[in-house]
Amino acid sequence: MTPSHDDTPEMHTRRKQAARAMRRCWTMTGAAVLLTGLGLAACAPTVREPAPTTPAPAPSPVPAPLPPVAVPDDWRDAPISAGEWTYRADANATRALFGSDVADFVMACEPGNRQIKLWRMTPDARATTMTITTTSQTKMLTAQPAANGQVVATLAPHDPIIDAMIFSRGRFAVAAPGTRTLYMPTWAEIARVAEDCR
Repeated sequence: MTPSHDDTPEMHTRRKQAARAMRRCWTMTGAAVLLTGLGLAACAPTVREPAPTTPAPAPSPVPAPLPPVAVPDDWRDAPISAGEWTYRADANATRALFGSDVADFVMACEPGNRQIKLWRMTPDARATTMTITTTSQTKMLTAQPAANGQVVATLAPHDPIIDAMIFSRGRFAVAAPGTRTLYMPTWAEIARVAEDCR
């Protein structure tokens, strides 16, 4: 039996060379596919994760409007003005002063001319009236501008409005143009000043 034409050493070597060539071809093809994939991946746009965003601050709550200040129907329901009465005397006059740091209202007796003067602080230098309101009567007085932002009204010692102020139940009010109304308690100082002039 003669050997097959395919089993010769020469054919065997050729088969080995062909196999090696095939392996090289597949290796190169695989490498080419791999490089092509990498190249395409490099060309693809990079998708970035969005940066974490800081949440917008919550809007500040809008404060509710303040309720309007209730104006009492009756002046006797208004709160007493801040301050206290003090009594002072010197050679020229005796005085009842009402206020906190400064005197907002002064009732003075000038014994030399037997007059009682009512002084009220007001920023309106042209003010010409002062209104006294008590539980028994109301009286509008003529007032004159005076120094230091005050207006002054002059009364006789026995003017009925003075007793109305002294005996007003709990309080009396003094109003002048351009300034807030004072609601003052009826303390003994005003009666003392009135008696000094009677």
